[in-house]
Amino acid sequence: LCHFIYRYGLFFFSNKNNADHDMGFDGPTSRREDETEIMNHWIMFAQWFLPHFILQFTGFVFPLPIKRHPDGNRIWPQYRWEALVFSFRCISLLGLAWTRKINKLTLEDGSWSIMPAAFCVGLTMVSADWISLWYKSHVGMKGNRTIRDLTAPKWVLYFMSSAQFHATVHCLLTSNRLSVQIAALTVVQLSAFGMTLRRKGFISQKKGVLLYAMVLVLGMIVIFDDLRRRSLFNVAIFFGNVAAVLRMYWGMDKYVLWCGVAIVLNYLLRQGILNDEAFAILSPMMHISSWLLLLGSCYLKHG
Repeated sequence: LCHFIYRYGLFFFSNKNNADHDMGFDGPTSRREDETEIMNHWIMFAQWFLPHFILQFTGFVFPLPIKRHPDGNRIWPQYRWEALVFSFRCISLLGLAWTRKINKLTLEDGSWSIMPAAFCVGLTMVSADWISLWYKSHVGMKGNRTIRDLTAPKWVLYFMSSAQFHATVHCLLTSNRLSVQIAALTVVQLSAFGMTLRRKGFISQKKGVLLYAMVLVLGMIVIFDDLRRRSLFNVAIFFGNVAAVLRMYWGMDKYVLWCGVAIVLNYLLRQGILNDEAFAILSPMMHISSWLLLLGSCYLKHG
């Protein structure tokens, strides 16, 4: 928790006009470094994030009721495993971003591909689905949806769920900046913390949902800041909103959906289409139309 507060403090109160502003995660100052310096970078990385990974395992010490509480906002065993999987995704993508940072690989020079991040996203989905199927077959539980099974207005849950699609799009767009995955890790670990507080009776159901919504908003602020700095704001919002509508309203298979998004985004980036002047004119219209699509689908689904 202290690490998250420190990093968000740097994000909101340090010099954001600095082009390298990345919550204090400073990479090497030059391309040429010897093996000792590179090793020191990875030792720092381990010091930053190994405690977060260990934290996920400590949660398995505490006994929990096997089934999810009806209000949906209390931690349960299946979510504990899913949180471990999503934490591993965050830390894997943090490692990918750190590799790109210490090797000075950037989007602008075309020196990286979406596919390594897409592999992490795909592996996470397969692992989460396997956990859900295991609990369904061994415990007799129906598939639980972390957000959409909460007790809250349906339209609120719809838009909270859509935030997850934006987070996944940004996972695919992982560059050489660590701040976005820190935001994602904050969502995973603080939501589990909030569910634990709710189970212990320290906070009410309403406060639990508000805590989760607040963490999502903070994460979206970090995501939007990163996209703005990389001139990807309009296109990323478009893909996030369209993906949310295709999945939540039309029911498209998520593996087909994310494979398609990854292939299209990778093509656009590798071909330099996103830097084209004509696309720069088109992208704001794509952005606005995607919000209209999301709002319309929410109205048609939940009135």
